[in-house]
Amino acid sequence: MKKHHAYLVLLAGIVAVGSTSGFAALTSPASVSAAAPTSAGSSLNSLPAIGLQSGISVRLSDIQLSARNAGSILTYTLTYTNRTSSPYKLLNTFSKVQTQQNGAIKGIAVPEDKDHITISPATSQSITYYINAQDQSRLNGTKISIYGWDFNSSNYEKKLGTFTLPSGYSASVPIHQPRKIMIGHTPLKLKPEQLQIVSFNGKQYARITLQMTNLGTESLESPGYNAYLLSSNGSSYALGLDRSSQELDIQPGATTRISYIAAIPAHLSTSNLSLQITHTTGSASSSSDANSSTASTNLELPIISFRLPAVSSSSLTVPVSKSRQLWIDGNAVTSMLKNATQSTSGDKAVWTMQFSLKNTGSKAMTIPAYEASITSAEGYTFPIQTKAFSNLTLKPLEEKLIQLSAEVPLQLKQQQLKLQLLEPTTTTAANGTANNAETATATANHSSPILPTAFYMIPYSQEQSQSAQTEYTFTNNDGSFGVTLESLQRMPWTTDDIVAAKITLRNAGSSSVTLPELGGWMKAQNNRISSPVQIVTEQNDHSLNAGASRVYYIVGRFNSDVDLTQLKIELYPTANSIGTSSATPDDTSKASTSNNMLDSDNPFLSLNVGQTNVAVAKIARGSSFHIQTNGKKAEIKERRTITYEGSSQTIAYTELDMKSEEKRTSLPSRLVAYYKTPDNEYYEATVNQSDKTVGPDGKSLITVWSKLPSSVHTSDLTLYIGEGISNGNMSTPATAPTGYINAVELALNKQSTPVTTSVSSEMELFPYRFAITGATGSLAEGQESIAINMTYNLSKDNTYTMGTFGHNLIIQWVDPSGQMQEKTMVPGTELTLGKSVPYATTLSSSAYKNVKGGHFTINVYDEFEGERILLGTQSYRVDFTPNIVNTPTTSPTTTPSDQPTTNPDTGTSKGKTDTGKTDNAGNGSKTGSTDSHDSESAAK
Repeated sequence: MKKHHAYLVLLAGIVAVGSTSGFAALTSPASVSAAAPTSAGSSLNSLPAIGLQSGISVRLSDIQLSARNAGSILTYTLTYTNRTSSPYKLLNTFSKVQTQQNGAIKGIAVPEDKDHITISPATSQSITYYINAQDQSRLNGTKISIYGWDFNSSNYEKKLGTFTLPSGYSASVPIHQPRKIMIGHTPLKLKPEQLQIVSFNGKQYARITLQMTNLGTESLESPGYNAYLLSSNGSSYALGLDRSSQELDIQPGATTRISYIAAIPAHLSTSNLSLQITHTTGSASSSSDANSSTASTNLELPIISFRLPAVSSSSLTVPVSKSRQLWIDGNAVTSMLKNATQSTSGDKAVWTMQFSLKNTGSKAMTIPAYEASITSAEGYTFPIQTKAFSNLTLKPLEEKLIQLSAEVPLQLKQQQLKLQLLEPTTTTAANGTANNAETATATANHSSPILPTAFYMIPYSQEQSQSAQTEYTFTNNDGSFGVTLESLQRMPWTTDDIVAAKITLRNAGSSSVTLPELGGWMKAQNNRISSPVQIVTEQNDHSLNAGASRVYYIVGRFNSDVDLTQLKIELYPTANSIGTSSATPDDTSKASTSNNMLDSDNPFLSLNVGQTNVAVAKIARGSSFHIQTNGKKAEIKERRTITYEGSSQTIAYTELDMKSEEKRTSLPSRLVAYYKTPDNEYYEATVNQSDKTVGPDGKSLITVWSKLPSSVHTSDLTLYIGEGISNGNMSTPATAPTGYINAVELALNKQSTPVTTSVSSEMELFPYRFAITGATGSLAEGQESIAINMTYNLSKDNTYTMGTFGHNLIIQWVDPSGQMQEKTMVPGTELTLGKSVPYATTLSSSAYKNVKGGHFTINVYDEFEGERILLGTQSYRVDFTPNIVNTPTTSPTTTPSDQPTTNPDTGTSKGKTDTGKTDNAGNGSKTGSTDSHDSESAAK
């Protein structure tokens, strides 16, 4: 059912107090009669009743005057008493009113009472009449005469008696006296409580607070009525409802308060002011009374008036740390400016305030869309942009904290600022919903002025900076919390810097709370704002028990030139988490939250960070560091750092040994790294690691590398390394990081270029070890190829998990003439694991026809990203087999060349072979052919 405006509810069907029941009974909710004032009524009660006939009498029970520029209307109520056993017809009598400015005028029954023409036996009935009193402004000297019909008199009228108002009579209910009335079938008690005078924008306003109590058993609605402020000199000022009082539903037993406002002259005396209530009704004229009064199409009839108390000394200004009770649609709301902090940005003072509204009523209510601003002692007003009051509904006993922010020039007096709440500017009929022509006409001229609800003194205090390892307590709409800044780090990130704040949030309340999903930003000096922050927590559970804590990482990005000496962290609930924060978040929903998705009028945390050290922890050369993230605990230590020197670039390369410290199988943290030079230059590094889980004490090999200009000095490189995050979650090895946390600066122990050794010794290409255990070269006279046969050992340390092995093993053969051929060999594929694994290849060149032995050299290189390091080199003899010309003899003889020869490098024996024929094992493959592993001849 649609509500009507408050003062319409107040005035609907106000009627006179009956002589038998204490309340006047109404024939309909719209029927209206005024009751005699409780105190002033004694003056009317002192007037004797007038007898109409035996057993029939009438008393004057109320009289009211409504004085307007368009003309005055006087109403009076006559209470008829029939003590007989027969009905009495009111057609037998009539009344006339005589005022100081008018002659005798016949009264007309108000429309609601015009059909009451009979007084039943043994009952009393109150009938209200009115006259058009023209310019009458006072009731002094007014007389009401009662007439009966006398057909023996010349004018057929006989005066039965006259009610003469006592001297000094007032029609208003005395100060602080309640009045009981009936609205329909509902009894209602009214009492004006307070009169205030408000100065605003160079004008003066009167604000009247009226208390209403529903004494009935049903809720109440009403048609439209008007209210006026009456001065002691007879001036009248239209009252409009305060915007916060325009919607009212009076429940049984409820006491509500509404406020009226009227603009008044500054010189008006505020003594002896009255509140008058009128009702606009249709014409009651008829042919029988056309000569006694000229009735308008619409009549504004006075119903009741109250003497108002003296002007209250209370001010709209609310002192610091004090609350102010507001009445909104008759419901009590406690308001308070809880705290305010001020920081500077250039020539502006940036004020951030926390404003509280608590519904202390018994039903849910909607808060008006107040307009907030800051006013200065110099007379300036600075608006506050906020949607916090829009569509804000409070349940009974629910409290909401609202954050308000504004900038004020520093040249103004910051110690004398006030927060002003202004009633909303939306246009609403002040005296009810204009649902008919009469109501629309009555309310058209009663629009309410827009006045401040209150001025809250703003406490002056500089914003306090949060020191590391110190808890700061705060309260928001989700509960009471303590927050500790554990650390603040500034690290490189591509072309920008990452700022990572680690905080511990503690539930300081007495009950469990549900934490919303959060988003926000960081603000640096001069209001430079970071990209939307990523917020990482190690747990996805949104509940937090009383006294329990949770660690959050807030990660933002700034340009590398931003000064962070004044850093502010602001966190807000995300728009999709309001009212649903108990749901378990989907990982994909934790991505960086766009600022327009945040409930910026409902802050969760504002943290001002002072001169906190933003440097990362330094790890000494050769020392290890530990990852403490839950589920990913591990120890990391540098294994080795080397450089691959190229003609135009240098590759810095670091191997890290990661050992799990978890008690169960776990997936290690995805690492992010940057190389830092002594000149504070940062180079993004590639991190290669396994995407497989490891068991307790399991080890992982992580390789880190970056291409540096050849001009960079690499002797004192350090490595920034941290745990990667991806859109608000801890990164997995398979996801691309969007930032990192928990960084350290690891001092590196750069090794010199490995000492070149013989290839027969074990060469390390961790986790592989490689050695050539033997090699021979065979050349037959006149042939164009040298057959190379060798054996090797290849082993792997399988205690480590690792990512893609990015190294190649280059084996290079240099023939006796200096020509080179090489083969790229990948450990584990082209080179198989094992001991004494045979391998054969062939070197081909036409120059070999003239070669008669000599040596060939094997070089072994570690190749990484196109750059090489020589691991080992060794020379081996080429066995030369000349052609033998056979001469006839009587008996064969043995020559030295027919004896088996021993390779001095390998110690192996070789017998006579078919020239140029050998296989990969030296057993007879065709001379000059190459096996499937051969590469093309190439010179380095």
